[in-house]
Amino acid sequence: MISIVIPTYNSEKFMPHLLESIFKNGIEDMEVILVDDCSTDSTIELAKKYPLKIIQLEKNVGPSRARNRGVKEARGDIIFFLDADVIVMNGTIREVKDYFEQNPSAQCVIGICATEPLNKGFVPRYMALFEYIHLIGTRDNKVSVFAPRCGAIKKSFFENIGGYNEAYKGADVEDFELARRINKTDSIILNRNMIVKHQFSDFKQSVRNYFKRAVMWVHLFFREKRLDNAGPTSPSNGIAAICSFVSLVSLCVIPFAPAARYVFFPSLIVFLLANVKWWNFMRKEAGLLFSLKALCLNYFLGIDIMIAALFGLLTYPFSKKGIVEQY
Repeated sequence: MISIVIPTYNSEKFMPHLLESIFKNGIEDMEVILVDDCSTDSTIELAKKYPLKIIQLEKNVGPSRARNRGVKEARGDIIFFLDADVIVMNGTIREVKDYFEQNPSAQCVIGICATEPLNKGFVPRYMALFEYIHLIGTRDNKVSVFAPRCGAIKKSFFENIGGYNEAYKGADVEDFELARRINKTDSIILNRNMIVKHQFSDFKQSVRNYFKRAVMWVHLFFREKRLDNAGPTSPSNGIAAICSFVSLVSLCVIPFAPAARYVFFPSLIVFLLANVKWWNFMRKEAGLLFSLKALCLNYFLGIDIMIAALFGLLTYPFSKKGIVEQY
């Protein structure tokens, strides 16, 4: 049986579309478990219109603990995690079932977000395209990240490795931390036939989220000493972020130290080279103007990431087990 586990918090605007997409794609041997983290809106009332199990937590504890609770209550041997702000594309749930039947030794698999996000706007589309191109193309489709917005894992394996780390209280880097433990014993496979449409963040949310998660990712890196081979935290993106920051600093220094131009131009060139793959993809998918705007946004976000990384470097010695909960 497949148990679909969905953590929710004030998710009323997503519930009808998400649940409709699940039951439209439903298979015979499945259950849906919604774990509500003390919503104050109509999430529960809307969810009750569908044949699912609702677990209402007594206090707000965050998505890690909510997912763990859902797994504990699940009857299925396969756990299919979904976030509340997605819709499931046709055939995805069947693909999860077929994947584990055809690969009985597999322990986990993740899907991918469609290149068209649920919400409109330049930044959400950029985020969707950026995430997509940075997940595909790894050797043997093995990735170092586990995305709970569309990820399936055997219940026994999930429990054996300890589930989600509940020290993470928000939607932070708990998925990266779990992936580190998965990869110590097994591979995470990307299946591009498992597809969801996701609501991506706008500009202000993206800047805030990138900063917070970059800090926490740096803490996680110092604990685990491990890089990622896919996703926004892949090495090429790290190089691009460093170069964007260095180029900006050197540009500001040029009026006082002209020799800084010898740093500015090479760092800018490396920034462009590091971004060639995704830039070409966006150019083909969304056009030249879009891709040029995307390059500017990436440059700005790279600076945001590097400021966060420096903050993470400074705060790591004072953080409990490398985890910072609030900023």
